[in-house]
Amino acid sequence: MQSKLSSDIIVEILMRLPVKSICRFKCVCKLWCLLISDPTFIKRHLNLAIIDKDIEHQRQKPILRSSSTPSLYHVECDAMTSNDVMAVKLHFPLISSFDKVKFIGSFNGLLCISLEPEKLVLFNPATREQKVKRIPNLYIDINRSLDDRVSRPPIYGFGYDHSFDDYNVVKIMYESIVYVYSLKTDTWRRAQRFSYRRFNSDSGVHLNGAVHWVFARGKDSPLVSMPRLIVAFDFAEGKFRELPRPYDDAENVTAVGVLGGCLCWLGEQQDFWVMKEYGVKESWTKVVIGVPFLNLRPLCFLKNDEALLVINEGLIVYNPREDTHREIVIHGINGRGKLEIETYVESLVSPNVWNWELKEISD
Repeated sequence: MQSKLSSDIIVEILMRLPVKSICRFKCVCKLWCLLISDPTFIKRHLNLAIIDKDIEHQRQKPILRSSSTPSLYHVECDAMTSNDVMAVKLHFPLISSFDKVKFIGSFNGLLCISLEPEKLVLFNPATREQKVKRIPNLYIDINRSLDDRVSRPPIYGFGYDHSFDDYNVVKIMYESIVYVYSLKTDTWRRAQRFSYRRFNSDSGVHLNGAVHWVFARGKDSPLVSMPRLIVAFDFAEGKFRELPRPYDDAENVTAVGVLGGCLCWLGEQQDFWVMKEYGVKESWTKVVIGVPFLNLRPLCFLKNDEALLVINEGLIVYNPREDTHREIVIHGINGRGKLEIETYVESLVSPNVWNWELKEISD
């Protein structure tokens, strides 16, 4: 007599499978297609990666692009056990006609990309949907010189507002004006005025419902003499706030990062700081690594608790227990330009979550 699995067991099995396999199983039958497309199943599949570190490591992937080509690539974290890793090209034809592609950020499997300073899109690299969400352009009629607009590109940050179950993009432009895009409403809204000074045009890093940067306060003093501050834009509150720094004298710090769900204060030389408990000054912990650097960006932890870092524009695997490191060489990427690297966790989340009109991509 043929036994049948209960629907609950089928769901438990499917939730633990990679996104690529699940997408194929949509073709098994209409019932499975409806199940896999159900928002509740999508959230359960995503949440499992949050609570289960083994599954998180399985679904976590670095995504790369070279400054010499607009193509996107990804690599498997499991392949980082070797020092030579082969990159796989992603099918994303929309970017082929743009030469200023830039990663804004990722969350819950959605990747936000700037095709040029005023063109943003959202897409899911794992599901490889044939449609991407093109964020509507935001044009502000303001009396500023053309030189000012060209020399100071906007600053972006991408993240998620848990209180409204909404994906947001924050845009800072003309040194003072702030707008926030809502994926749920597909609109931009004006936010609190920006009263800080920036050091560069780097995108902010998302953590705990806020996007974080290193800024300076004030407009009159020379920028080089101003103290560095950790400034966060909170999506739920729609305003900026400051977080405590590990120390006050921070003239060489111009960036923050996220590693293992903790905020990082990134300087230069051979150390950086990790905030073990978000918002608590006393939780800052100094991490000294045996790799001298001018710039550092943490990406993620690998299965064996090694850290994947970008140091001096190279990809490094650092072992904190043994204080050793090894360089990762990426093969299979066309061109020899500077590598830009972002990480994402594979998910079933769609940029079409609220069924807005999407932009078709085609060869």
